[in-house]
Amino acid sequence: MLADYLGEGNILLNFEERSYRQALLKMLSKSVERNNLQIVDKILERENIMSTAMGKGVFLPRVIVTDKSNSEVIIAVNPNGLSFEDYGTSTANIIMLFLFSKNNDYAAILAQSLRMLNDDSLRADLLESRNAGDVIKAIREWEEE
Repeated sequence: MLADYLGEGNILLNFEERSYRQALLKMLSKSVERNNLQIVDKILERENIMSTAMGKGVFLPRVIVTDKSNSEVIIAVNPNGLSFEDYGTSTANIIMLFLFSKNNDYAAILAQSLRMLNDDSLRADLLESRNAGDVIKAIREWEEE
């Protein structure tokens, strides 16, 4: 369950950044990880090979972090959409950053997240969330359906 990897401290609402690199760094500031520059470099290296902009305003940047004991998910939401000067033409409303551990089934976590974020109703609930608890509640309710 995706909600198992979320904490209220890992959710940023009304998120604002002009640079994708800075957005990732700001999101990583909520993480327990401290090699943030190295993690961002790995994510951006992967982005050069294959974009994680999934359409419908959803970005799913991800990286496997060596020696991480448990996966972590950080979510940033901006209902108005973010255009990053260093990314291209894709606009982000929801960025779900995955810091995967080899100890978790990260393929299953990612697959569930893709199914979840393809649900128009759930995306609307996330964009209308007033606080981090609303985000977690919406995700938990979707997972329980």
